[in-house]
Amino acid sequence: MLDATRGDVARQARTLRAFAARGLHGIEAAESLVLLDERGDTATLVDVSPTPAVRLVRTPPRRADVAADGLASLAPQTGAALFLFAGGPGGTELAARLARRVRGCVLTDALELSGSAEGLACRRAAYSNHLIGHYRLPAGRLACVTVDASWSDTGAAAASSAPGPCARGGLEVLSETPAPTTSSVGPFECVEPLDASPAAGLTESRFLVVVGRGAGSRRGVERLAAAARRMGADLGVSRPVAMNGWAPAGLTVGVSGARAAPDLCLVAAASGAPALVWGVERAAFLVAVNTDDHAPIAHEADAVVVDDAATVLEALADMVEEHGAGARP
Repeated sequence: MLDATRGDVARQARTLRAFAARGLHGIEAAESLVLLDERGDTATLVDVSPTPAVRLVRTPPRRADVAADGLASLAPQTGAALFLFAGGPGGTELAARLARRVRGCVLTDALELSGSAEGLACRRAAYSNHLIGHYRLPAGRLACVTVDASWSDTGAAAASSAPGPCARGGLEVLSETPAPTTSSVGPFECVEPLDASPAAGLTESRFLVVVGRGAGSRRGVERLAAAARRMGADLGVSRPVAMNGWAPAGLTVGVSGARAAPDLCLVAAASGAPALVWGVERAAFLVAVNTDDHAPIAHEADAVVVDDAATVLEALADMVEEHGAGARP
């Protein structure tokens, strides 16, 4: 579901495209349903939609009630068991209104969805992002789900199609493209799990990268973890990263995890709370990578790089790969 009557349709499309590619498991996305008003550029909206199959639907702007009424009459004709919305107030309101009208179920801020005969299983953050909750949405009821705002993507836009006006369900359907018999979006790629080696193993590490909450999301942590692997480094994380569910708890470094003494330790995107510093202070050489040169970790480190952590680590990984394994500690 894209709501082009709002001004952030490009963000919605990026979010849903990324979620469809990495956050959906065992579910095939059939088509994009795009709400637009009189000002909507139909060609652009077809191009930006996250799936090849697109249905454009005219609706009055700022009238979620009218849109929800029309979607409720349209939903049975689509045969869909899941309506997926980008996060934010607009998506949440529309999802809730639609679920109420069709006697479906609604869940907000999904981090991951997987389908089975029993229904949809969902993971989402809980308790102010300190825990990850697991939810089951029952089979046989339309699920209206909004995607967590942390999802984003810059992938290529979906293929366009020519318009063909018709009317349906109280809303004007401007164009439709048939859903392919086999969706080109699926089967969906599962998120590659991070290495969940026991934290005790980190005490033997010679080269350690410790990722902090500044990574921003599970995907941010995975990006830094990929750079660490390319450099031949072991991965550790701060306690907030583990509590947010962005990495296994077994990778925690600090008072609640491992105390390491590597030859080289890179602390990336972590402010440097005392509990974390305790876990890395025995490193022979400690490097802090942070956008804030006044972060506490900067006063503990032997060297400080003031820049985006992912940019720095990926550049370092490129250098290590270029010069070979001999450049590693």
